[in-house]
Amino acid sequence: MPARSRELKLGIGFKKQTGTGADATTPTQLQTALSAGDLWSLGQSSFSPAFPDFVKETNALFYGKGHEWITQTFKTSLAVRWAWQHFLTSQNFAQVLAFALGVKSETTAGTGAYRYIMTPMDPIVDGVNLPATTVVAGIRQGGAGEILDVALVGLVCNSFNLRLQRGPGLQNTQLNSEWVGCGKYVNNSGISIPSATTESRLGAGSGTALTINGVNYLTNARFVDMELAYNNNVKDGYFPGSGQQSGFDVQGRMRYGNREISLTCLVELESDSAELAALVAGTEGAAIFTLEGDTITGGIKHTAEVQFPLTEIKAYKLEEADDFTAARIEIAVKFNEGTDAPMIARAITDKTGIGTAA
Repeated sequence: MPARSRELKLGIGFKKQTGTGADATTPTQLQTALSAGDLWSLGQSSFSPAFPDFVKETNALFYGKGHEWITQTFKTSLAVRWAWQHFLTSQNFAQVLAFALGVKSETTAGTGAYRYIMTPMDPIVDGVNLPATTVVAGIRQGGAGEILDVALVGLVCNSFNLRLQRGPGLQNTQLNSEWVGCGKYVNNSGISIPSATTESRLGAGSGTALTINGVNYLTNARFVDMELAYNNNVKDGYFPGSGQQSGFDVQGRMRYGNREISLTCLVELESDSAELAALVAGTEGAAIFTLEGDTITGGIKHTAEVQFPLTEIKAYKLEEADDFTAARIEIAVKFNEGTDAPMIARAITDKTGIGTAA
């Protein structure tokens, strides 16, 4: 019997696979799945089941057979690219940024509340291997009508895009991320997908701080939208001895390349707006945005925060926003020698153990 697309269930590893994210990560550690107790089920806004790409090449253009037609195919590699799109919650914020940035600390903020501080990895201290996790996709998993039960092993967060936008509804905050895997998979995984997690939305209206280069955009009410993009540019991890599955090569390492941060904002203009003057003068300053949601305990709330210790406006373009004159400003996020981190992310949520080793 056919299955509807909304019967899809996802189990996402909140823990990292043993040994990954460390300087001495081995192919075996990267290719060893988590267990069911290390997964949780977070929401997704589009039908995007995690599934491997099977790559085969042909002899169509080989010489010697007298024609251009295919007579043979060759198994070459397995690859995984999984897109995860959803509105922003404290849970998916902590999950995505812990794995994308790679370095995190966890403390207890209060009963049932856990605070995470996350920064990009330092290659000298932390190595270059990203923390990896396991994602399980299922449709009627374990039942007589099972259609899909596959575990994708060794996934790392390649990039994410966080948007804060004007307007009502769930769409005014969006967190989209792309995960790439080593190619290893387990069909009929036997790893039970947990029940859906209750998530805490962080809407654009819940912003409690939004300051860029000394300008407080919550106070002056000129903010329109913002987009933060982070890219690890994960390197190809196929090499002699990286491993095979069913005759297809799989990757034995998942390392970040040249990491990139992009930050842009659209703000309304007034006679005393200082953005253009700051660009011309090369003014430097910090930037921060904070969103707070429902209370977890006492005065502690679900929170997502990103701080950039040192920024400078590098581009300025006039635009229109709902019939008002505005400027699109592009912000250079600089490496701050004093903190050794171009960005610092903080999350408070009701889940412990995110990003810890299994």
